Amino acid sequence: MGGLVIIVDLATQVALQRTPAPDEVDAIGAADEIINFVLFSILGILVVRDSGLIYLGAIAGVFASLLDAVVVAAAASMAPPAGQPAPIGDVFLFNLAIGTVFAGIGGVVYALLQRWSGGRRQK
Repeated sequence: MGGLVIIVDLATQVALQRTPAPDEVDAIGAADEIINFVLFSILGILVVRDSGLIYLGAIAGVFASLLDAVVVAAAASMAPPAGQPAPIGDVFLFNLAIGTVFAGIGGVVYALLQRWSGGRRQK
């Protein structure tokens, strides 16, 4: 899942470098964020499903978001985006926040649904 997030973010950077229209830039950025939210949530679900431990979903989100932030920051430093680029610290913090929060929420929701449906109990 972390690899898919990296691919989506790098594809977004390529699309943003090729797009001159501000409306398209906003739409591409919004689509990238929504896809990241979904992928991080799926990551949390998969980790909790396989491990049975709720907190591991959020921990997996931390590691995936840090890896994503490092790769995206490196790519942005090699081929800077047009206009004023966001500070690298802000990119790291935003990625860390969405990765942790959405993977954690995905894992918690999955665990709650499993418990309510009478499925496999958590460890």
